[in-house]
Parts: sequence; C-alpha cells; structure tokens
Amino acid sequence: MSRGDPHFRLRIPEDLKREIEAAARANSRTITSEVVYRLEQSFSRSGTDQGGLIEEIEAIRSRLAHVRDLIVRQELNTGSQDRNSKRSP
Repeated sequence: MSRGDPHFRLRIPEDLKREIEAAARANSRTITSEVVYRLEQSFSRSGTDQGGLIEEIEAIRSRLAHVRDLIVRQELNTGSQDRNSKRSP
C-alpha cells in the first residue's frame, strides 16, 4: 500500500472505530492497515479457501506470542522491583 493508492472516506460508528484502533495497536498496524487486512480477509474466505483460515490462525498465533512477551517482560520487571524494594532500608 502506498500514499498513491486511492483514498476512501467512510463513516463508521464511534464504538467500531475504537475497536479498530485497539485491534491496530494490538497487531502493531496502522488503522488503515488493520482495516485493509480485515477487508482482504473477509473477501478471501470461501468454503474451499483454506488460505484465509491459515493466515488468520497465523495472525492469532502472532498476537498470542506478542501478549506472551508482554507478560514475561512485566513479570521480569515486577521481579526486579521486588528485589530492589527488599534491598532498600
């Protein structure tokens, strides 16, 4: 996708916009990339098309790995904070 691609104005409900923004952050995408990805996924699905499903599974796996990494980092930070607080008088 490039800036030369056509622009498309769209009105959507505020709650849906917030969901798209949250999904874009969770998937490390821009809002535009998230919308394009989801539209492409919706058009690529069919009864015989397994590719879209495989891509969706891979995307979920990637998001889960990202969440796991965040949890591990948080646990490491919490552990070092606990150790530092025990050293303080």
